[in-house]
Amino acid sequence: MDLPIVRLDYAKRQPLLAWRFLSIFVWVDIVAISVAFNLPSRACVFPHNGYPFCNSSLPLDERIDDLISRLNLEEKPWLLTARYSPKGNISRLGIPEYDWGANCMHGVQSRCSPVRIENGTVVGGGQCPTSFPNANSLGSTFNKTLWKAMGTVIGLELRALWLQNVSENTPDRTPHLGLDCWSPNINIQRDPRWGRNLESPSEDPFLCGVYGTMHTLGLQNNSKLDHRYLQAVATLKHFDANSIEGPFWTPTGEWSARNGSITRHNTNAIISSYDMTTTYLPAFAMAVQKGGAAGIMCSFNRINGVPSCANEWLLQKVLRSDWKFRGYVTSDTGGLDDIRNAHHYTADWNETVAVALRAGCDIESAMWTARGENDGRYIDHIPNAVRLGLVSEADVDRAVRNALEIRFRLGLFDPVEDQPLWNISPEIVQSEPHVQLAKEATAQSLVLLKNDNNIVPIAPTNTIALIGPHIHDRSTILGNYLGEVCRGDKSNGCVTSIYEGFGNVTESVAGPLLAAEGCHVMGNDTSRFDEAVGIASTADTVVFVGGLDGGLEGEDKDRPDIRLPLIQQKLLHKIARVNPRVILVLLHGGMIGLDGVIDQVQAIVSMGYPGPYAGTVLPKALYGIENRAWGKTAITWYHDEITEKTNMLNFDMGRSPGRTYRYYNGNPNFRFGHGLNPLTKFELNFASSNLPACSANFVLRSTHSTFDISVSVANKGVKAADEVVMCYFVPLDIPRSEPASKLREQLFGFERIHLDPGASTIVSFPISEDALRLADYVGTPLTFSGQYLLSVTNGLDIVQQTIFVTKEGIICRDVPVLESSEH
Repeated sequence: MDLPIVRLDYAKRQPLLAWRFLSIFVWVDIVAISVAFNLPSRACVFPHNGYPFCNSSLPLDERIDDLISRLNLEEKPWLLTARYSPKGNISRLGIPEYDWGANCMHGVQSRCSPVRIENGTVVGGGQCPTSFPNANSLGSTFNKTLWKAMGTVIGLELRALWLQNVSENTPDRTPHLGLDCWSPNINIQRDPRWGRNLESPSEDPFLCGVYGTMHTLGLQNNSKLDHRYLQAVATLKHFDANSIEGPFWTPTGEWSARNGSITRHNTNAIISSYDMTTTYLPAFAMAVQKGGAAGIMCSFNRINGVPSCANEWLLQKVLRSDWKFRGYVTSDTGGLDDIRNAHHYTADWNETVAVALRAGCDIESAMWTARGENDGRYIDHIPNAVRLGLVSEADVDRAVRNALEIRFRLGLFDPVEDQPLWNISPEIVQSEPHVQLAKEATAQSLVLLKNDNNIVPIAPTNTIALIGPHIHDRSTILGNYLGEVCRGDKSNGCVTSIYEGFGNVTESVAGPLLAAEGCHVMGNDTSRFDEAVGIASTADTVVFVGGLDGGLEGEDKDRPDIRLPLIQQKLLHKIARVNPRVILVLLHGGMIGLDGVIDQVQAIVSMGYPGPYAGTVLPKALYGIENRAWGKTAITWYHDEITEKTNMLNFDMGRSPGRTYRYYNGNPNFRFGHGLNPLTKFELNFASSNLPACSANFVLRSTHSTFDISVSVANKGVKAADEVVMCYFVPLDIPRSEPASKLREQLFGFERIHLDPGASTIVSFPISEDALRLADYVGTPLTFSGQYLLSVTNGLDIVQQTIFVTKEGIICRDVPVLESSEH
């Protein structure tokens, strides 16, 4: 079996990356022999290297205690503030400023590296950070190994760019990068209208948790260059229940008063204890406890009346006490201002900084617009809040300790000579293995939702009519939170458009290519319809590339409905009348309602926002050239009317018709986990299960154990291809008085595999009490006793088994026959 495994070997003078599933073996010297650029400022440099906190042989706690003891009250807030242009330096102790806020959602959000010139000749440098698909695309890969490898690449490139003092990707090139990433975003895609769905991998908390865990493991320490230090820091966001941007817009860009002035800054998420435990907390819990995430960003919104960044229950009890979190907590940018100005939770700034510090918000990300007005609420008001007795200096010191510990764990207070992480070659950035991984991620993220008459793969001799508003696009496909993609070129001219990609393929293996946009993403201009319909009528196959863009969805912008823009629907209807062989390719963050066009097209491909290599990858996938392509949808594709049946401000998952596949009681256009592979057919069959029978002897002698259910997966086709296998459970005996009784299905395992034609393999999923855990109505984690139906599926074939959980929490494979007490 050829598993999609990524193996990284970063020993010096060893292959940099051996991507087994990419068939690439490239030599790159990751550790620079000499560094030709100025290193970032660091602490403990002469004449400030004699302090005990600079002694790397001392215990970490002792070093931090020593440093804190040397700070006065006015200095401490400077170490607790993230700003657009960081200050935060304590010069008398030799402590430099530090930028807390790099973004690494799907690549480092920075400028390209500086060009190196010798004797007037460019000799190197100029690499831009590798850009991957956005998270909503990555979720569709269902590939844990890929997510971890991507995190590793991003962490390495962040270090390499930071070492060159590269700035964030801002117009004025400030600030320079820090080493803590404000990512990943693992809020679930609760509502399809949410503007930031593109940043989240899925609507499912388990999948989001696995994604966050693997991203974190790769980003923080997977390069294995130096086990003593963090490579970079993952900061999970937005903690918690952040899934409203607001305000609502009409398709013509006008304000909608449907929900008044509710925005992400003043939302009050009313959440039951059950939903909190089973939906909104699990992804963060997994990434903290299994991934070791060292950072958390608290969200703008309130939860049950309390702002997240002032919520002691959330940040102290749940995060630090229950989950044993070891790291720092930052506000979102302007989050402290929201506590007072948006939520009206405090009366003045002294009280605001006090409640945030007591709750456990260590870092304030201060308002960027306040650069000329103030230095941040912490800097301006913490000393006075302490003097007024609103917060203790011990609370301040606790925050300083959490912030400083991150910087120590990054190696910023230790000698750099023996730190490989301070000597990473700039050539690692956008190196060929990194680019190939990004292309592989793009291919695996494509989802074939519909394929009538096997229109995909496209026959090589077909004349193609390429139509739609995105065929020449070089920017929308990139998504948001971007690093510089093309050095010095804001138009992204180095990105291959889908039209150019088709041209490259059709020149070598396919028939003629015709092209016409036909319309914009939205609007009323039909003047180009005739041209598009004309070429469609003469083509064998039409590929229509449409969907959404940043004008319809994004940060600060939710959609009022989910329908495909009307202008695109109208054009598709006209095209279908002259040529029914239409492949609809969709760019989108949130899912798109397809009721108006689903019967007008023969195939539908979901791309999400696939990144800069979509133009190269998509044509190869549609022609069947790329055999590692195709994933499964990680969201539910509802009918258009779902927005009329659900209030976006309601966070109750089970309220009819229910949210996400876990609770939705309708019949969607496409279910979570659906996805076709046009290259071959996979067949699933039950293989084995080591679950014992539920005999009396078993119950008496067993302990809480983990068992497996295994299926055989066979490639029955003639081409090698990937498949995704998922495992779900459904509880069958939960009392109706419990909210968990509304749960329709829950994912608890998945694997992506690659099989040659005629090959088969066994895929196993562990079954344990923890895997089946839900919660009761008061939010107490609980594995209910009774029957469960396990389903292993690829979205088409399904293998099922009924199991039983006893009141003692013991799992067995059938329902025990209980002897009657009436004799």
